[in-house]
Amino acid sequence: MKLESYWLDTAPQFTAGARDALPASADVVVVGGGYTGLSAALALARRGASVV
Repeated sequence: MKLESYWLDTAPQFTAGARDALPASADVVVVGGGYTGLSAALALARRGASVV
């Protein structure tokens, strides 16, 4: 029985972090990019909020 992760063995090397500079201020910071975070960020941005 193999006890090692196939995904970790075959996945490309992860590079963390954004390359672009973040804004100095924002009205809202959304942590998480799933459907809920995306939906919240989109709704807030459509209402004029500065969203990061």
